Amino acid sequence: MSTSDGSTWIGRDLPPIVRDGRDYFLLSHKGEMFLIENLCPHRGGPLKFGYVDEACRIVCPMHHNAYAADRLIAQPTTLRLTAEAVA
Repeated sequence: MSTSDGSTWIGRDLPPIVRDGRDYFLLSHKGEMFLIENLCPHRGGPLKFGYVDEACRIVCPMHHNAYAADRLIAQPTTLRLTAEAVA
């Protein structure tokens, strides 16, 4: 896991998560859990292996571009996890 202040982290140590042929990673942000597509918006690198910086941005491990967690959550491919989805 990666964390800056404990409120945002990446589930980088989890096994691959694939849904509908897309690779995702688990992101915890502001007390909620999301599946985020594992593609950097810049060059398609694996965001899962990046880190969370001091501003709660996800930093791509390939090109070091930083993306606000809220921006990634707003992507149409993002899935918000709920208790019903896990059950």
